[in-house]
Amino acid sequence: MTRASREQQHGHQGVVLWFTGLSGSGKSTVAGALEQALHRIGVSTYLLDGDNVRHGLCRDLGFSDDDRKENIRRVGEVAKLMVDAGLVVLTAFISHHLTLGAMRRNKGSEHHESG
Repeated sequence: MTRASREQQHGHQGVVLWFTGLSGSGKSTVAGALEQALHRIGVSTYLLDGDNVRHGLCRDLGFSDDDRKENIRRVGEVAKLMVDAGLVVLTAFISHHLTLGAMRRNKGSEHHESG
């Protein structure tokens, strides 16, 4: 299977939308509202945010600079796989400067940033 065939099945391109900002600034709220709106019109989406990632994929990490970098690196890798599956991936994270690095590593994926 190719990314193009998956995107054709979904009827849209896979893309990562990065929502970044300060704690409590509404990133997850805005990303969640957008996910619901996209879902209503038939877009296949998934929201990755600090809550759902920290309780599973990154439960072994703390909040040191190195752990925060690893958290974002893992999110970037998961988002890349989801984009390859043809999904619109919404990510909501605090670490703006770290997400830029993750976005750069996802060069083969479409990505957009808000924050």
